[in-house]
Amino acid sequence: MTRFRPVGAVLGFVVLLAACNVNTRVEITLHADGSGALRTTVVLDADAVARLGGAGTLAQNVPLGDLRAAGWGISSWTRGTSGSESIVFTHRFVDPSDLARRVVDLAGPHGILQNPTVTRQRGWFASSNAVSIVVDVRSPSVDIVHDAPLAARLRAAGLDPARLEAQLAVQLHSALHLTVVVHLPGGKTRSYDAATGSVKTLRVAEGGTDWDHVVKFGIGVMLALIAAAFFLAATVGARRSRRRVVQRAERSHAPVG
Repeated sequence: MTRFRPVGAVLGFVVLLAACNVNTRVEITLHADGSGALRTTVVLDADAVARLGGAGTLAQNVPLGDLRAAGWGISSWTRGTSGSESIVFTHRFVDPSDLARRVVDLAGPHGILQNPTVTRQRGWFASSNAVSIVVDVRSPSVDIVHDAPLAARLRAAGLDPARLEAQLAVQLHSALHLTVVVHLPGGKTRSYDAATGSVKTLRVAEGGTDWDHVVKFGIGVMLALIAAAFFLAATVGARRSRRRVVQRAERSHAPVG
């Protein structure tokens, strides 16, 4: 069963909610040096907001302390159209292994997002970047039972976390709408809307001949050839000058007839 953790914290109070919509957008931005940022936006529709007690109580009713403790930046809840509310989670990553850790923060080790990989190749005249990630929405579930603070709040409200998680898994199958977006350093962007019940390895790649390097190399070669030509011309000229000096000296010392 695929887990949806942080957003688990958000969804945990939302969905006993048949007919509510939870739209989630996950963006991976890769920089040229292999670092980047992971950004997740969760949008709750008006019905979900109402069932959480209204917009004014979202900050109190949705516990996000574990994400803050893990270094995530968390925005305030923002009012959208038709009474919806959204919240944004952001975290930078320094390298591919750090990206993998941040994805686990979001979805757990076997969640709806799995196995992110970054491939970077650099050559004299060509370079490439690629990001791939498995998007698995066959059986999304919120990991409530293993989220101790959330489970405690549910019990305090008279709810059984395990039973709620089982009910939630059924409803998330239709309530959750997931979009994954990848931004590469060369400017290429791809967006993927995950179909309910699907699993897909999303791979986005860019690369090819680095014409900027080719041009710079060509200019360097031309300058080197020009410099070599000047050097050769100067060397030949110096040799001729020396030869003329020697010849004049020899003529001046030659015996007269």
